[in-house]
This record gives sequence, C-alpha cells and structure tokens, in this order.
Amino acid sequence: MDNADLYRKSNSLQKRDTLLCLEDYANKIKWKIINDRVIDIGCADGSGTTMLKKYMPNNYAKLVGCDISEKMVQFANEHHGSGRTSFRMLNIEGELPEDLTGGFDHLFSFYTLHWIRDQEKAFRNIYNLLDESGDCLLLFISHGPIFDVYRILARSNKWCKWLKDVNRYVSPYHDSTEPETDVSKLMKSIGFKNIEVKCKEMMYFFDDIEILKKSVAAVNPFNMPKDIFDDFMDDYIDIVRDMQLVDEVNNNIGEKITIRHNYHIIITYASK
Repeated sequence: MDNADLYRKSNSLQKRDTLLCLEDYANKIKWKIINDRVIDIGCADGSGTTMLKKYMPNNYAKLVGCDISEKMVQFANEHHGSGRTSFRMLNIEGELPEDLTGGFDHLFSFYTLHWIRDQEKAFRNIYNLLDESGDCLLLFISHGPIFDVYRILARSNKWCKWLKDVNRYVSPYHDSTEPETDVSKLMKSIGFKNIEVKCKEMMYFFDDIEILKKSVAAVNPFNMPKDIFDDFMDDYIDIVRDMQLVDEVNNNIGEKITIRHNYHIIITYASK
C-alpha cells in the first residue's frame, strides 16, 4: 500500500467520493479570516491534499499532508509540495509529535481511518491535533466487500500464510449494525462537540476487471512476493464473482463489461 504511482493512477473512486464530500460539507468548515492551519491525515500520493485547496481560503498559513508511508510522503513532496504545502510522516494511532499537537485549525481525512485498528487512539489524536475550537471532516469505509474477500482468502490454505493479520485490515465498523452510533459515542467520549455522523450507501462503476484489479492492488495492505501477486488478484476476482459482491452488467452482447461496486461510507464532521 505504498506504491504512490499506482495509487495516483487507480484512485478514481476515492477522488470522486472525496470531492462529493467536500462539495456537501465544505460550507460547514469554520474558516478563519486569515492564516488557517490545515492538516490532511492519510494523504497518500498527495493529490487529495491538493484538492483541498479549492475549498480553502487563499490566505491559509499552511497545509500539511501526513501519511504513515515514507514512499508516499516522498512522492507527495516531489509532486505536490510547494511553499505553504508540505508532507511528512505520521502514524495517526501512534504518539503525536510535539510540534503538531494543537497546531491546526482544521483537520481532514479521506479513506484512511478504516485501516486503523485502534480507533480510540486515532480519534483522540485527531482531537489533540486541533487547536481550541478547531474542526474536522472525516470520510472512511464502514462496510465494503473488499473486507469480506480478505477474510475468505485468509481462510484458504493457499493464502492464509500471507493474510495472518487480516483483521488488522478490516474496517472496525464492518460488522457493526449501528456504525453511526458507534462513531458518535466514541467522539463524544473524547470531547468532540457539534458531532454529525452519517452513513451513506455508495455505488461505483469500474469499466473492466483490470481497472478493478488495479484499484484493489493500489490499497493492498498485505506483504507478499511480487511473483505471486497476480495469482492472488485472480483469486480475489474469482471470489468477488462467486459471492456476487460486484455485479457484471452487460446490456448488449459484444459490449464491454461494467462492474458495479456497492459499499458504505461514514462521513463525520465535528469540532473541538
């Protein structure tokens, strides 16, 4: 999950949902008159962080993108770093550096928090990154077929060796019947105010199987030899078909197949 160039080319779903989220929620952000300090958690290749600028006042003080991957941060700095925009390493479920604590007026995070096992630590860190009266806008997956496929592969003799830590990479809300309530209670217990949590059912269409494979590969969290990865992805797609987790839609014979992908996301806005 640290191939920045692959992610850049294969994150159309994430970009679409990020833009939809910003269009719907940007007007809730409590921008200052001048010198806003903004942080993006889980910046990946940096393209999403750069997208934020369209919705920010031009007189912001700094925009900092953070990611746990050194390769992602390096790529982001090389392609998107400039002037007031920079990128650095940060583990959101680790200990916060002193120079970041309380240093931001606004925090954004898109398609990152579902990878975090220690949700309380991550949300507490988000709270502590914010200055007094700062606010945050978060988007992450609550339920998605990718996690079911991971679990099935992890139970197979063929792949269990490489997916021993599978539950580390399943959204903490994947099995929850009330993800909105779970997130809201957690944030309230930490001290967040003006909490808004919404779970949305989403749909995305992939133009063909290869595009779907690249999208899955771009966020694959498991370490395995490169020479077996294509076989892994073939088995992944076979399971997807067997479980009918995505539907192949072909209205006319001879036309290319479109793959419909259904999933749920959580969007959260809150202030300190």
